[in-house]
Amino acid sequence: MAEAEEDCHTDLVRTDDSERSGEANLQAELQMFRAQWMFELAPGVSSSGLEPLPCRASSREPGLKSVDARGTQEIAKEEKAKELFLKAVEEERNGALYEAIKFYRLAMQLVPDIEFKITYTRSPDGDGVGKRCAEDSKEDDKMADLLTDFQQQLTLQESSVKLCQPEVHVSQTHISALPMEVLMYIFRWVVSSDLDLRSLEQLSLVCRGFYICARDPEIWHQVCLKIWGRSCNKLVPYASWRDMFLERPRVRFDGVYVSKTKYIRQGEQSLDGFYRAWHQVEYYRYLRFFPDGQVMMLTTPEDPQSIVPRLRTKNTRLLK
Repeated sequence: MAEAEEDCHTDLVRTDDSERSGEANLQAELQMFRAQWMFELAPGVSSSGLEPLPCRASSREPGLKSVDARGTQEIAKEEKAKELFLKAVEEERNGALYEAIKFYRLAMQLVPDIEFKITYTRSPDGDGVGKRCAEDSKEDDKMADLLTDFQQQLTLQESSVKLCQPEVHVSQTHISALPMEVLMYIFRWVVSSDLDLRSLEQLSLVCRGFYICARDPEIWHQVCLKIWGRSCNKLVPYASWRDMFLERPRVRFDGVYVSKTKYIRQGEQSLDGFYRAWHQVEYYRYLRFFPDGQVMMLTTPEDPQSIVPRLRTKNTRLLK
């Protein structure tokens, strides 16, 4: 009996010792886990505590590759959208509106804001425009030299020689017999209140004398006063009154301003609901200005070839 109690007491002591050792081991493992966890939180240390962080990036390389692949796809999609959008612009310029709408729609389906991602460059004809401007300036210099040359020729001639000479002998009085004052009056009458400067330029092509008369500064000064009023008293920065007339912005009286409007309007849906019609609307607006301040305006679908000749005078009957 005593031996049994002793054995039972021994077993209890062993159980307590094992529980204490297990609890001590648990506390030790917990301390090790905490130490390892704090060590992993330190910068530059991997989860194993033995390798640096760059080794951790190797496990993320597949993710980075997928991100790069998605970026490449986005770039390719944007390039395709740009190509479709520029194709739509070209079709619209050529007048193919339906084709342009189709390409616009495809481009915006790929990239909705593709319009703001396109950088428009200058057309290849830009250099040609610059060359043409340089050539025009050279032509203007030649015309100025031509006027000086004609004036010098007339100055060097004898006083008996008239402003112009007839090519063939005529029995009647030739216009060259008129004094310079009368000729200048005729030139001003050609310009008239309608500012018919086209006829003045055509008159200057007759001979050298008429060319000089058509470049008279007083004629062009009166023309500038008629157009701009007293605001053109100063010639600066223009070289002459004629240059002011040609270069300064102004309202043109020798033609018709034409504005062409074209748009697409959505029609009503068919009775069976199968399709919806689209209508292309096109019309013209004409403006004709006159030197006396009157303006004629007309809106019609008729083309300029049939309307412009009927707007040359004020008393025009457009409806026949």
